Amino acid sequence: MKNHFHMLVSVRSEELQEELFQKVDLNSNKLRSPSRHLSNFFNSYTLSINKQEDRVGSLFQRPFRRKEVSTDSYFRRLVIYIHQNPVKHRFVSNIEGYPYSSYHFYFREGESFLNKNKVLQLFDGIEKFRAAHVEMLEDFDQYPEEA
Repeated sequence: MKNHFHMLVSVRSEELQEELFQKVDLNSNKLRSPSRHLSNFFNSYTLSINKQEDRVGSLFQRPFRRKEVSTDSYFRRLVIYIHQNPVKHRFVSNIEGYPYSSYHFYFREGESFLNKNKVLQLFDGIEKFRAAHVEMLEDFDQYPEEA
């Protein structure tokens, strides 16, 4: 969207991360927090845009908020909230009309940066995923609270 975005990130368990470190030759074998990875991502993105646009300074305004998602039901609600956000802000009248959403990727075949299987399992399949988005058209005034 023009003035903000939402990102839902699932973090692997420390055990799985350790296992991956054993299999892959990385520059570092030190586990880093998800916050550190996101910070590195946003910093490198800012540097790239600043170089491209011959500018300096921050691209992102405060507040940058993050919240741990500790239940599957809250995760499902956030997926729907994020997909419905362009409708809430009246960029489009329905989520199918917003081309910059991850919603569309769940209906496409092939590889994706999304863990589609994990998300669709939480919804019990693609049809229930679609139905849940239709059922939850209520206007969210804020992030849905954890159940």
